[in-house]
Amino acid sequence: MATKVPTEEKFEKQDLNLFDVLAKMDAKDYGYFDTLSEEQQKKFVPYMMTHWMSAIKGSHKLQGYYVRSTDYYANVHLFNENVQKHPKLQWLMLCASSASKGKQFHQWIPHLSTKIASLKESAKQKEVTEYFTKIYPKANPADITDISKVFVKDQNKKAYLAKVFPNLKINDIETLAQVITDKDIEQYEKDRGN
Repeated sequence: MATKVPTEEKFEKQDLNLFDVLAKMDAKDYGYFDTLSEEQQKKFVPYMMTHWMSAIKGSHKLQGYYVRSTDYYANVHLFNENVQKHPKLQWLMLCASSASKGKQFHQWIPHLSTKIASLKESAKQKEVTEYFTKIYPKANPADITDISKVFVKDQNKKAYLAKVFPNLKINDIETLAQVITDKDIEQYEKDRGN
């Protein structure tokens, strides 16, 4: 007898079973949303479903397909003010992102902490390495370490710029980080007496 993962048990206790919903999306069951009660439809959270829908266990090609397809069909339009008013449309967009290859094993991939993503904290090598290991479980550990080091260096530069220029938007900080070099930052700190 297979044991259930605690996450599965948690979601199976809901009126709207997450794993049934994902299976219906995998099957491109466009009419399923209409079969849900009003209460169940209210429990359908498109943003969370894009996160679940985009991450599967399977071949590298199929994983890539789900990430790109979910982004193309659903994620890009999800926060449009007109689309947000129509959960059935969001359902249809998520169904469209399926590869129609039968039921898939969808997995939850945790995000990096909100403080790191919002540039309020510097990234830590260990946390980033663990994150990339979960996203790319079949990747060479040395490659994961290299990717993590580059990410941490880049993210910490952005966090530094966010601290120095607190009124800038994240997009502006991203642009600034591409223009300013490490030597520029060293010179700035020297000029400030640090």
